[in-house]
Amino acid sequence: MDSHNHQAVLRTAEALGIQHVWLVAANDQQLKTHPDKSKKTNKSSGKKITKNCAVWLTVREFSSIAACLEVLSEHEMTIWATDLSPQAEPLVASNKPSELPARLAVVIGRETDGVSPEMLRAAHRRVYLPLFGFSESLNLSVATALVLQRLLDWFPEVRGDLDEQEKQRIREKWHPQLVSNPTQAAQAEPWTSGRIPIRPLGDLRREKQEAWVPKSVRQREQNMPEVRERLGKRKQPSDDSQTDKKG
Repeated sequence: MDSHNHQAVLRTAEALGIQHVWLVAANDQQLKTHPDKSKKTNKSSGKKITKNCAVWLTVREFSSIAACLEVLSEHEMTIWATDLSPQAEPLVASNKPSELPARLAVVIGRETDGVSPEMLRAAHRRVYLPLFGFSESLNLSVATALVLQRLLDWFPEVRGDLDEQEKQRIREKWHPQLVSNPTQAAQAEPWTSGRIPIRPLGDLRREKQEAWVPKSVRQREQNMPEVRERLGKRKQPSDDSQTDKKG
C-alpha cells in the first residue's frame, strides 16, 4: 500500500462508481524499504489527492495479505490479480469473458513491486493490459483506472449491483455527509429511509463548469504582473463605448 498512490486509487474508484475498496498494509520488509516520511504530511496531502471522496466509499483495511485472503475466501470472492508475467492473460476484446464472476476482487499491486507472490498464488486469474510503447508498466492509479474502465465498459450492468440492505446502509452512512442542518435532514428523510426512491442522475456535468483551481494557486496567479495586466485590460471599456459616451 503506497500512501499517495492508494489515495489516488480511492479517488479513481469513487469516480468510476466502485463502492468497495480493500487496502492491505505493506509488510515489514516493504515498510523498511519505503518508510513514510511523515504521517502528518501523508494525511494532509492525502485529503488533497482524494478530495475527501473516501467518505463515499466502503473502505476496509487489512494488516496482512493472509488476513485479506481469509476474508476473501469467506466471501467466496473470485480473485483477478494484475500481473506482468507471461502467465497473465490480456484484457482485450478477443479474450473477453462471457460474464464477470458474481463476486469479483480485482487486485492491484504496489507500484514498486506489483502484486505480492502470496496474492498471485491465490489468484484465480492473472490479467494485464497490453502496452504498445517503450514503457513496461503504468502508474498505479492509471493502471487501476484503465483496468476498471475496461471491465465496466464490457459489463456496465455490474455498476450499482448491490442488494437492498447494503443500499440502505450506504444511504444511512451518506446522510450526515449530505445535510448541514435539521431542516435539510427532515427533507432528506424519505430518501434516507428508502420510502421514496430517487434515481441517480445520468449526467453530473454542470452547465457552466469552470476549471477547479485551489484558492492559494488562484491568488498567486492573480498577483502575477502579466495576469494583473490582462485582468486590467478586461475591465477597461472599449474605445467605441468611450466615443459613444463623449458624443
